[in-house]
Amino acid sequence: MNDVSMKSTQPREEDLFSPKRQWRSRLTMIGLFLAFFGPIFLAMFLYSHLEIWHPVRYSNHGELLSPIHRLEFLDAIDDDTGQPVDLARIKGRWTYVYVGKGGCDLYCQASLFKIRQTRLLLGRELQRVQYLFLALDDAAARAADALADEHPRMMRTRVRQGRAEAQAAALGQHPQGNLYLIDPLGNLVMRYGPDAQARGILKDIHKLLRVSKIG
Repeated sequence: MNDVSMKSTQPREEDLFSPKRQWRSRLTMIGLFLAFFGPIFLAMFLYSHLEIWHPVRYSNHGELLSPIHRLEFLDAIDDDTGQPVDLARIKGRWTYVYVGKGGCDLYCQASLFKIRQTRLLLGRELQRVQYLFLALDDAAARAADALADEHPRMMRTRVRQGRAEAQAAALGQHPQGNLYLIDPLGNLVMRYGPDAQARGILKDIHKLLRVSKIG
């Protein structure tokens, strides 16, 4: 009786080599292989094929000016006081510079509004950041003056006569309509176009203020 029971519980030789059992063995081996090596292959694939796997490209919302370099000069006049505005005047704080030419259209006004609101949302860090309007011509200077009530904290400046072309070249190609961020040491750090999002600008400056020990 016992011999019969033992024989009935032992798998038959033909069952050990059945297609069903062999398939199960293969699946087990494949599962073990994927468990150990799958994550490695996935990481390699994402790194080499998908751009979204490179977060450094998207860590900033503006255009990082690479290499970061010192602004050669700032040669302007304060419209309120008539005093010169140079690099020494703005050093020590993070400075947003909006470059205006030929008036201030809706894109211009929107950029200035974004910077004003960004400063307000910085809370205790507000004093570390300033912003100025750099007019390359008289039309832009008049437009900035007309916005004085809306932007009481904005420094309104105009480039010295005959220096507009050289000042624009110091900032880069076709700087008008763009917003630049200058660090407390006078280095050009970032550039934002008219379509820059206020949330992105705020995130960038928050990050810079958090990691920076200057300004």
